[in-house]
Amino acid sequence: MKMISESSRLVRGAGVFLLASSLVLAGCDTEELLQVSDPDTVNPGTLQDPDLIDIVVTGAIGEFTSGYSSGDSYITVTALLSDEFFSSGTFTTRTATDRREQFSAANGNTSDGSYINFQQARRALKDAAAQVADVLGTSDAAYGRLKALEGYTYVALAEGWCSSIPISNVGETGEFEYGQPTTTASLLSEAVVRFDESIAAGGPYASLGAVGKGRALLSAGNYAGAASAVAAVPTSYVYFINHSDNAVNNPIYSLQENGRYSISDFEGGNETGLGFRSAADPRVQFVLDPAGGFDPNYALYKSSKYTSFAAPVVLASGVEARLIEAEAALAANQPAQMLAKLNDLRANVATLMAGLQPGYASSGTLDPLADPGDAAGRRDLLFQERAFWLFLTGQRLSDLRRLVRDYGLSQAAVYPSGTYHKGGDHGVDVVFEVDFDEANNPNYELTMCNVESVS
Repeated sequence: MKMISESSRLVRGAGVFLLASSLVLAGCDTEELLQVSDPDTVNPGTLQDPDLIDIVVTGAIGEFTSGYSSGDSYITVTALLSDEFFSSGTFTTRTATDRREQFSAANGNTSDGSYINFQQARRALKDAAAQVADVLGTSDAAYGRLKALEGYTYVALAEGWCSSIPISNVGETGEFEYGQPTTTASLLSEAVVRFDESIAAGGPYASLGAVGKGRALLSAGNYAGAASAVAAVPTSYVYFINHSDNAVNNPIYSLQENGRYSISDFEGGNETGLGFRSAADPRVQFVLDPAGGFDPNYALYKSSKYTSFAAPVVLASGVEARLIEAEAALAANQPAQMLAKLNDLRANVATLMAGLQPGYASSGTLDPLADPGDAAGRRDLLFQERAFWLFLTGQRLSDLRRLVRDYGLSQAAVYPSGTYHKGGDHGVDVVFEVDFDEANNPNYELTMCNVESVS
């Protein structure tokens, strides 16, 4: 398969600026910091050096990795709020997310860190892209990558959080500009602008921009536009977020190794829920850890997809592109085309899974799908295939949200509902609460965030 990934030097980036700061401050009398006449510690002109611009790029991409795929980040918290994971640990914030009954913003939630990281990454990627454009030009490969990842920060905020996210910025003279509440639709539109800039740059990351654009348009309900955006992306294409054993770990592997998260199976009482464990599907392999979860009262079903702290995570792929095209065919009432897209993927499951997850031995084959014969059956079939192909990559919550918003299903029929495994019932939250820090924004009130609405 054609693979594009972040190099090892890029995924180390989250700590670059902290390291730079520590080097500047090492050995200083902290009292003297209040007395310096010139607060500049770095000559801004040095960042015009092509050999040093990589520091800026590294830091920005590291910020994105922290938001999407590191610790309690987007990939894990979306798995928990949706039906991919259930909480097998004891942390109250994780249980609140899993139960769909989050704490108030003032009390904090497990999604807060990801929200903050995405807001920081959004600005860092924008600034880094501007530096690359200024020094190396917009045809440089780094520019296309940075604009695509900037687009993904908007997509993640749109797909995961309530429809009133403030987008604040820093003005040209350095003043902080508080943002106004931004709707989900507007965030997705902003994402498309960034993806178009990535695509226009060409080079090795044009497909990353194209798949990102397709994802944004799909979430916006523009199925034909989404299919058009990904049409040229090869099925073999894969873009990875990399991890390492001793720095930024794969969050799924690390949080399952310590027993915090377990793979669900028909979680809750929802009518359209998937048996991720019962399906015996080669795309969703797992093992039962006899030690049990961190809370030993709960079984620990561990994914075989990510087998080490260094295992990469797919952000975008040609498989996703074909799934987008299949959903566009569904929307256009073209069941034969939808089934052809899905069955082409199923016929090559072993090869495709090996490319999507290096070292992941996909045993077994998949029989071709038959037409269920009605619109509801075709819809369920399409979303089942998406769930299995994109398992534990940060896409399931968006699918559940879209099933309610665009396909007219009830929340109780889609999200985990009914009896909760730790006692009581599931709540009604369908998106994440914003971080409490947004209370500092005079344009924003925390009550604007409606976590019970998928709009």
